Amino acid sequence: MKTPARDRVRRVGIYVRISDDREGGGLGVKRQEDDCRLLAASLGWKVVEVYVDNDVTAADRRKKRKDYLRMLADIESGHIDAIVSWHPDRLYRQPAELEDLIIVVEDHKTEIATVKAGDLDLSTPAGRLVARMFGAIAKYEVEHKQERILRKVEELVAAGKRHNGGNRAFGYDLVFDAKGKIVDETLNEYEAAYVERWADRALEGEKLYSLVLDAHENGVKTTTGGDFTYQGMRAMLMSARISGRKEHKGVIKGKAVWPGIISPEKSDALRALLTERSEEHKAEFGERDATALKYPLSGLPRCTCKVPHVVGEPCTCKEEGKQHHRMSTGQRGDKDMAIYTCKKEGGGCGGRTIQIPDLEPLVEKLLFKRLEEVEVAAEKDENDPRPALEAKLVRWEKRKKELEDELLDGDRPAREIRDAIDKLNARMADARRESAEYGVKANLHEISAAELREAWKDYSVARKQSTYRGLIREILIHPATRPFNVWNPDRVEIFWK
Repeated sequence: MKTPARDRVRRVGIYVRISDDREGGGLGVKRQEDDCRLLAASLGWKVVEVYVDNDVTAADRRKKRKDYLRMLADIESGHIDAIVSWHPDRLYRQPAELEDLIIVVEDHKTEIATVKAGDLDLSTPAGRLVARMFGAIAKYEVEHKQERILRKVEELVAAGKRHNGGNRAFGYDLVFDAKGKIVDETLNEYEAAYVERWADRALEGEKLYSLVLDAHENGVKTTTGGDFTYQGMRAMLMSARISGRKEHKGVIKGKAVWPGIISPEKSDALRALLTERSEEHKAEFGERDATALKYPLSGLPRCTCKVPHVVGEPCTCKEEGKQHHRMSTGQRGDKDMAIYTCKKEGGGCGGRTIQIPDLEPLVEKLLFKRLEEVEVAAEKDENDPRPALEAKLVRWEKRKKELEDELLDGDRPAREIRDAIDKLNARMADARRESAEYGVKANLHEISAAELREAWKDYSVARKQSTYRGLIREILIHPATRPFNVWNPDRVEIFWK
């Protein structure tokens, strides 16, 4: 007589999942596992594996459930031949995902038992119908829940309130009520001081990697306890939240309920600058700029080999659409000496070099001289474009609002109005970027030569580099002259911004 399936000892895999582990510590999945073990014991099945996807949704197929995929692989390998889950919706919430499960289970004659809905027999048409009904119901619940969540998010965004969970934002502390619900956000004074410091330094032209290095050197961690990264620093400084404004999907919606760390004006300048410079640093130096952290002038020296230039004459290469060849760091072959060299491999002449220990003191001396000249010049810059740019932004903001109202009225083709709004957005972005870039230059010129000379000795290499880049467009290196073994500062020509 054939042994009934229930009389055979099955090798069971328990699958547990919870979409949002708000309690923390995996308590929800632990309760599911306990119930599943009791069911497996009552059936006489042996639990050989537990698959846990904690804090993982099944509503979005793009988000992979690692342990669910591992369970399917174990079914196909024969490691398990039965599944116990708390409810069918723990296994699947998408009809397409159910169809994939049916194929695997049918091919390997896998039994499925659930605590709340009994057995799932996917080997018969009736069993598959029941499973599909569960799947349709689960899909409806997901979509209905998403509608409610989206409506709640819209309400919170309009009110300038926090609309998601997750970790607290750097610079802020969360305030909870007796039930553990977030009711307020207050400034974390220690972290907020660093946000202000990094924002100011970024507006002075300092590179983000330099700010990341500052965080590492001072032992400042993210709110998850990790080290700051380039991406993390950029995201924080680009966020409108640090100016006390609500941002949703990249669009600033208005004033938020939490306090700002920096002013909205400073935040707008930061966002404009970092949008422009986000890839500039990596494009020129690569993902990690080890050279930039070693030599302050890296990226500025250029060889005139490809575009000959007469010393003292205006440089027209930019107007002609040509560029001087960038010189790279290297070592002299005959002695231990750091140099900038025009490498042949990169399209340069392969012969021109200049010693870094000679170049750096000269440029430092010329920097202080330049600042002294600026101080002697007019106190007020009559060519400051920022007032005119701000006036344009006010007019464009007003026009944009009119177009948005017109879009709602429907009197003109929507595509025509959206095209006009897109053009306005592009103009406004360019104006904000130009204003922010001038602000960087103005901030640097506001530092007196005496103040900079005093602080210079304590500047990190990266911060010196940022100062140079804020004031210097390029440093041209001309051919060496006889006697070749004597340092000639006339070979160096600086073009200031």
